[in-house]
Amino acid sequence: MQSAINQSSGVLAPSTKTPVVMFVDDEPPVLKAMQRFARKFDWHVLTAQSGSEAIALMKNSMVDVVVSDMRMPGMSGDVFLSKVKEEFPETLRILLTGHADVKSLENAINNAGIYNYINKPWDDHVLADVINGAIRLQASERERIRLEELTRKQNRQLGRLALSLDKTVKERTIEIEQALTLLTMTHEQSKANFTNALAVVTHLLDWSEGRANNHCRFVSEWSAKVAKALNYSKEDCELAQTAGLLHDIGLMALPENVRRKPVFDLNAEELEDYQQHPMFGEIALSAAPNLDVLARVVKQHHEHLDGTGFPDGLKSEAIHPVAKIITVVADYHDLFHGMFVKHCLGASDAKRYLQKHKHSFYSEKIVDAFLTLLGDSYQQQVYRFKASLGQLKPGMRLEEDLFAKNKLLLLTRGTEITQNMIDRLAGYEHKFSCRFELMVEACADHVETTAAGGVK
Repeated sequence: MQSAINQSSGVLAPSTKTPVVMFVDDEPPVLKAMQRFARKFDWHVLTAQSGSEAIALMKNSMVDVVVSDMRMPGMSGDVFLSKVKEEFPETLRILLTGHADVKSLENAINNAGIYNYINKPWDDHVLADVINGAIRLQASERERIRLEELTRKQNRQLGRLALSLDKTVKERTIEIEQALTLLTMTHEQSKANFTNALAVVTHLLDWSEGRANNHCRFVSEWSAKVAKALNYSKEDCELAQTAGLLHDIGLMALPENVRRKPVFDLNAEELEDYQQHPMFGEIALSAAPNLDVLARVVKQHHEHLDGTGFPDGLKSEAIHPVAKIITVVADYHDLFHGMFVKHCLGASDAKRYLQKHKHSFYSEKIVDAFLTLLGDSYQQQVYRFKASLGQLKPGMRLEEDLFAKNKLLLLTRGTEITQNMIDRLAGYEHKFSCRFELMVEACADHVETTAAGGVK
């Protein structure tokens, strides 16, 4: 280990990850004792005999931790550490104090925001534990700030991608690989960053597909719940969540008139195109490294146990267990919203359809687990109506895209209303003297009904 650096040498600590610790005391013998103590540790050490000398040194050297005596002439320890807090807030502050310095200790805690204090004479083990604890905290905080900045940078990149998607792109096959490249570039050590990236891609899917009610988010959330309830491995539970978000990514390669139609309204040619979208999804995902299993699940999410599904007509054991879950959850959501089978709409019809086909199309244990978990949470009557801002409640969902006065898209169809959104829209109305009317969808507990049964 390099030797400690004397404060009079004017040499700065190297720009390495080795922590820099400064000791401040007006007594040279005490400083020498501290230097001897510090030789046991991998620290770069600076020393100063007064607060003013320490401040001057800190202007030229990044100090991680400063340990100061309380009683010093000219500038006491609590005053010195208060100045350090003001000028160098990232430096953690430790105070050495006697039992008689209660008032000064109180000032140091309140004004200087000290990390800790140690009574004199100190115990070397205690002092070492406190300093090392401060160093670990410092490193943890810097890593947090670094990751937050990395997240902001990546979010800006993803934001620019989202803004670049215009109406022309929506009407033709878009470049899926661009979004997937951003996914693979996401910081591997930050799971939250990967989730943020998936959220953006899911937003693009909902936007492109034109289906309301956040279909992909619903499938992701409930597929993960079913996998957990059936004691799937942690990896398969995470796979169910991710594949649920991306299972319909292949639809982005289809013409808009196919994407936005209910399945039962497709003509023969359109149906043939529609049945290719699982393969398009597999091709897109296979282009990214380490997504082979995810691509397989996405390709198989329309296969049936009896071999009547598509695109490959697989049977039973040939279908990935996670794909079987996504098939059930995705079909339920489409059945509920009248997008899958003619004259099938709402919870009761969707439930009956799953029960009827749970031995032929679907796994019986998956259907039973899903419907048990679902309970009454997604089986309420659904209302669709025009609402003013005053009628909005958190939990409602947009049935149409919402545009500003200058035609800028504010919210997309299928977005779930939150209180924050309501507050922001209220601010927009006030600022631009306008009034919004939004076509929304709401369950029974989100609306008030008149005596005649109408929505008000």
